[in-house]
Amino acid sequence: MFNLLAANVDGLEVAYIAVGILLGIAIIAALIAQIAVAVGYWRGNRTNNSLGLSGAEYARRLLDLNGMPDVQVKKCGIIRTVLFGNHYSISKKTVYLRMRTINKPSLTAVAMAAQKVALAEQHKNKNAKMIVRSRLQGLGVFGPYLFIPLVVIGFLIDVFVAQTLLFSLIATVLGLIFILFGFIVTLLNIPVEKKAMKRALVFLKADLTREEIVIVKKIYRSYMVEYALQFIIAVLRIIQLILKILLGARKN
Repeated sequence: MFNLLAANVDGLEVAYIAVGILLGIAIIAALIAQIAVAVGYWRGNRTNNSLGLSGAEYARRLLDLNGMPDVQVKKCGIIRTVLFGNHYSISKKTVYLRMRTINKPSLTAVAMAAQKVALAEQHKNKNAKMIVRSRLQGLGVFGPYLFIPLVVIGFLIDVFVAQTLLFSLIATVLGLIFILFGFIVTLLNIPVEKKAMKRALVFLKADLTREEIVIVKKIYRSYMVEYALQFIIAVLRIIQLILKILLGARKN
């Protein structure tokens, strides 16, 4: 019986280490993907588009042509730039573009503008995945980082005030819920963004040259690789957390 229990514990520890190694590899791959996105974004931003339109002008044109005159186009502030970058806000009904995107007549500018307009169109068409993703996006950004602080706060309350395990349990459950929200956002990113990119290419193919479309496709492809890696990292982190909880329970 003891040997069987030890074998199970060893199995959990090996699984925990293996997941940790895979997570490290995935994080490194994601960093490389982010660099590829940044390079593609930078190169596209150095090349003027054949339309001669800025990101703001092209977004406005597409919004008006596709029945969304009520959607605004604005420059990202510092906080939005850091947290979300180029994005569409369903609460503000606004396409937000970075400072170096909104006023530049570059390929990157029209590529980003078209993709964000496509997201606005999904909102207009009441696409459920897009709306759920957008509603949870704030929690998706901050949620995973709240787990440890919540658990620590719950533990301190139990030790110094309540002298029970109740608050630690509540904090752990809340932390797991936040992690789940983050996972849902990461999961929905792939179909929502992929659909928006396909729609954006329909817009762009009517206006850009074949050579320009090739460059835009490379930019979009880099983003999709990054989203896929973010999903893999989210899955591995959840598995790692579950294994850590199981190992802690075994030790106790």
